[in-house]
Amino acid sequence: MSKPLLDDDLSRKIVAALQAEGRLSHAELAERLGVSRPTLLDRVRRLEAEGVISGYAALVSPEAVGKPCVAFVAVRLRATLDLASEQRFWKALEAEPDVLEAHSVAGEDCLLLKVVAETPRGLGERLRRICALGPQVGTRTTVVLQTHFQKPGPSPFVAPEGPRKGGKR
Repeated sequence: MSKPLLDDDLSRKIVAALQAEGRLSHAELAERLGVSRPTLLDRVRRLEAEGVISGYAALVSPEAVGKPCVAFVAVRLRATLDLASEQRFWKALEAEPDVLEAHSVAGEDCLLLKVVAETPRGLGERLRRICALGPQVGTRTTVVLQTHFQKPGPSPFVAPEGPRKGGKR
């Protein structure tokens, strides 16, 4: 049995570098990490095949495309949703261009969505469209006032141990 890819320091460094600069060429990345290009290519292909790297994308600012109103929408669905209705709901929700993320969650709500719009009024229109897609019981919306940071994914490195009680390690 082979060890998991992220148990290897080179794999962690590759993932971290691509998270920071996704447009790095393989040649530049190999040089930065001190490995041959074929070694790097093989490792990147393995990271992709194993699903560690699930894709590459440009991070687009909502403001830059005229949709500065960002909100998180908690959705409750009827418990009696049959499988066919649920699949239609998911396809319709995914087709909504201004729904950027959709997560099933535990708790009172069933889903948490990230939605963008041009204005608060536009956000209201998005919410009406979302409610028309399926048998929701209700929604709760939290509007983002300011985004302080976003990360392209979790760090492949183990988090440092925080200070212990009393401030000593």
